[in-house]
Amino acid sequence: MTSQSTVKRPAPGVARAVYALVLLCLINAFSYLDRNMIGLLLPQMTAELELSDTITGLVAGLPFAMCYAFCAIPAAWIADTRNRRNLLVIALTVWSTITALSGLVQNGWQLAIARFGLGAGESPGHPTTSSLVADLFSAERRTIAFSALSASAYLGPLIGFPVIGWILAEHGWRTSFFVMGLGGLVFAGLLLFTVKEPPRGASAKSSAVEVEPAQTFVSGVKLLFSTRSYPYVVFAGALNAVNQGAHMTWGPTFLDRVHDLGPQEIGFYFGTLRGIAGLAGAFSTALVVGALVRRDIAWQIRAPIIIAILPFFGDAIFLFSRDPIFWQVGLALSALSTAMVVAVSYSLYVNIVPPRLRAQAAAFYFVVAMMTGMVLGPFVVGALSDALAPTLGVESITWGMLVGSSSAIVSCVLLIFARRTWVEDMKRAEGM
Repeated sequence: MTSQSTVKRPAPGVARAVYALVLLCLINAFSYLDRNMIGLLLPQMTAELELSDTITGLVAGLPFAMCYAFCAIPAAWIADTRNRRNLLVIALTVWSTITALSGLVQNGWQLAIARFGLGAGESPGHPTTSSLVADLFSAERRTIAFSALSASAYLGPLIGFPVIGWILAEHGWRTSFFVMGLGGLVFAGLLLFTVKEPPRGASAKSSAVEVEPAQTFVSGVKLLFSTRSYPYVVFAGALNAVNQGAHMTWGPTFLDRVHDLGPQEIGFYFGTLRGIAGLAGAFSTALVVGALVRRDIAWQIRAPIIIAILPFFGDAIFLFSRDPIFWQVGLALSALSTAMVVAVSYSLYVNIVPPRLRAQAAAFYFVVAMMTGMVLGPFVVGALSDALAPTLGVESITWGMLVGSSSAIVSCVLLIFARRTWVEDMKRAEGM
């Protein structure tokens, strides 16, 4: 094993780090947009392809999540041992191409294959991006940096959903896939030619942390799960992902069935309204939690405990209000609180592992989140909607979505358990 050195390469300059963060945020926005735009397209797609709610829920989530889970761990190990910038360029090119090709599907099987391919393409995205951002910013500044990264998930719908809604109404769902796929290829070129790979561990407190040699895959996994707070953080994130997956997949269909809205109106509410509220949630979290963390690092675990349960209440207002003002407020509160949850989640798992394991830590986190959020969330809501439809009619989707939202309550409980050792784990990883 290579011995550790005390020599530490300098971190990237502030301007270069901020530019890289902005570009990574835009790429993350495309990732979320390409992954979740299917929810906006479902009313047209299911009618043309003749799919039931149960089958739609499976096809929308299961193929993506299974392939993501299969590919993310080896992709993250590559990211922890090879050039992360190049890996992200390849991944973005692949998933953007598959997004464009999704506009050619003719049946449910072909749609499932496209979702498999999209899962494979996006699997290196979050682990690689999380590792890059962690090396661009110090532990105290990562809350703000990761909040910006999480906010970008709402930038995609904010700008993209209204555009997709217009394309959907004027040119159909197939053209929507074509346009979004081509846009992602442009950002792959920008990343390749304008961003350099940062030194690993350049932002760590201790120089010894930076040069810790790469772990083998097996030893890395053992170290991850021997970190006592890490499993709690992973499963807490997974349960909140159930809520998010259910909401993003079925929210547009809920507005279509229960409130009888058209594609452009749904695009506005799930894009503009939800996007603005999400950005507000992410950036307000960055300011408030970032300030608290600079005073006491323990707020990086305290804040998520407080925030984790909030999406349930926003979803309940959205689902059970029939007055337009109230359900719009509920939708905004749901997006606001969900953005706050995501904004504080990155630091929970990145900060408690050594630099050479950050991509794998992120990969395991998102694999579990994908398998629960994008499979259980859409499937449970779809199955309950079909099962309750004979007695509740269109309202069956309301109760199905509420069950998905209740997972946020359990997530809060798991984070309370994580709090017992999180600060100790973080200080060990950062050399503090």
